[in-house]
Amino acid sequence: MKQPSASFLRPAFSCLLPTTCYLLFFLFSCSVAAQEPSASHEELLNEVQEKAFRYFEEQHNPYNGLVRDSAPNRSGVATNAPASIAATGFALTVYPVAVERGWMSRAAAYELTVRTLEFFLQQAPQHQGFFYHFLNFETGERVNHCELSPIDTALFLAGALFAAEYYDDAKIRDLVQKIYERVDFPWMLNKGKAFALAWSPETGFSKARWDHFDESLLLYVLAIGSPGHPISEESWRAILRPVGSYRDFRLIQMPPLFTHQYPHVWLDLRGQNDGLADYFENSVNASRANRAFCIDQASKFAGYGPNLWGLSASEGPAGYRAYGAPPGWTVFHDGTIAPTACGSSIVFTPEESIACLENIRTYYSDAMWGPYGFSDAMNVGKSWFSDKVLAIDQGPLLLMIENHRTGLIWKFMAQSAPVQKALSKIGFRKGALPLPWPEPPVYRAPYVSGGIRVDGFLKDWPPGGAIVMNSEEHKDFGDFNGPKDLGAEVRFAWDSEYLYFVAKVTDDDIVVKRTGKHIWRDDLFEIYIDPAGDGLFWNDPQDYQLGFRPGRDDKELAAWSWFQGGEDPLEKKRVLAKSYADEKGYIIEGAIGWEYLGVTPGPGKEIRLSPAVHEIDRKGVDGKLVWFFRNEEKYQRFVLGKLILVQEKEIRNADAPKRKT
Repeated sequence: MKQPSASFLRPAFSCLLPTTCYLLFFLFSCSVAAQEPSASHEELLNEVQEKAFRYFEEQHNPYNGLVRDSAPNRSGVATNAPASIAATGFALTVYPVAVERGWMSRAAAYELTVRTLEFFLQQAPQHQGFFYHFLNFETGERVNHCELSPIDTALFLAGALFAAEYYDDAKIRDLVQKIYERVDFPWMLNKGKAFALAWSPETGFSKARWDHFDESLLLYVLAIGSPGHPISEESWRAILRPVGSYRDFRLIQMPPLFTHQYPHVWLDLRGQNDGLADYFENSVNASRANRAFCIDQASKFAGYGPNLWGLSASEGPAGYRAYGAPPGWTVFHDGTIAPTACGSSIVFTPEESIACLENIRTYYSDAMWGPYGFSDAMNVGKSWFSDKVLAIDQGPLLLMIENHRTGLIWKFMAQSAPVQKALSKIGFRKGALPLPWPEPPVYRAPYVSGGIRVDGFLKDWPPGGAIVMNSEEHKDFGDFNGPKDLGAEVRFAWDSEYLYFVAKVTDDDIVVKRTGKHIWRDDLFEIYIDPAGDGLFWNDPQDYQLGFRPGRDDKELAAWSWFQGGEDPLEKKRVLAKSYADEKGYIIEGAIGWEYLGVTPGPGKEIRLSPAVHEIDRKGVDGKLVWFFRNEEKYQRFVLGKLILVQEKEIRNADAPKRKT
């Protein structure tokens, strides 16, 4: 997992040319079109790979094989960065590439690999076979109480398994087998289907889990194929794979580009699918969407363009950030691009990736090129250029270029019995597979003549079905312990004045502490509304995010509307609501004025909306269920479910006065 180390300091490097010059370079460089690979392109790729190799050559400890997490990209500048187990895993894969390219002797690579594996088997601190994220470069001791990391352990194991196949040596195979067999993968599941994000002796298991599509696909493959402590392929199926689109590129959404790249360093998934997705094609679309987003945002950020793209976790003007591109629930970007982001997609978008690398090499070398090749990232608009390199960025850049040129890593990993066993158990088969793209669900809201009394008792609601939300079908994020932990039944109805709603929420641990705009951090019932039906645009005042925090009495009930500049809709009588709560959950009943939404109701009218339920308990566990909420086509545009107003049979509530209380 990409995380900043304690040594990540804000760069003191100042740009070498005035900002205006960089802007001129940007305007010119964006006009360079992607071209077919040529001899000059091969020279560039060779240069990028060799420079990246020099990092691993110079930043490893020859006695234990540990590789530093980062280093300055200027000659003569020392570093005290700790070692990273992920960096070391990349190194074990880099050395054979260097052997094949003539930059390192096979004997030297073999000896260094053996020393590294012996250290990890016999001396590196571990628990249940998992290694700590960062280690002291000299001693190998755990650094700064860092976490036991399942994903970084997997990156190390992938490098070790590749080494076993490449050298085909009994000693190396034995070392790798013992390290691999020792990892107790079921323990890290912590009684769930998805891996805990981390573990530490001080705090135990992290409350978060690796339960969404991301770089952890590699972790799950290695865990399922484990010769010692395997997990069931059911865990693979349990990973959430939310789909979305940008322009017409459909993909499993995860904004930082490295999440789509890391597994493919070692796994050749071309032309295969597991019955759920074609992950190689998914990464192709992720790369294309990432580039398209940079092109679309180029008028706002000088550092973006057709040949200046690549948003991923990297250094930035304000430190290490998880930059990303849509689709995705949250996206952070500020004009910062990383050469590793566009370059490591070379197997997915070869022409576009080569053009990007060539562009940066040609026009930004003074600020971005050093002894180890490309520095980590750049932001032209802010005149900021990183002066360091990160092993977890240099490694995949070098290795993905090699896969593009020769397929070396893929070829040897195809011989790895545990990997192939795992892919078979998961159900990979040949052939393409389009992503599932379900139609938005539909709920038909009945007309109620005379209205509904908003009192929290629900006596005058008409009969009819409900939107039933549970953690199996509607989980947006979080870890839930069965139906009592979180679930909801939501109903809607209407008359000429109001859209009525009632939510019966199962929640065995209600937390209500905050007020105003901060109530989203408590237990909360939400309704997202797109009155125009053109997609909900985040923070657009024409759309709505209405939140209702439950309470055991009316004094505790709180509400907020975020998109309209921030306001309490209850105070302004634009929304009516009542609440009831006990130890099993809560009820929110309410009415939203059509005038407030700017909607003229009538039979057959379609409203786009989605209810959602957020849970937070006293242990800090966080989770959310959403009916339907899909990022489509544009940045921060979301398609919601369909609510259709019906009047198939008028229902009269004689005891419900027209005026609500």
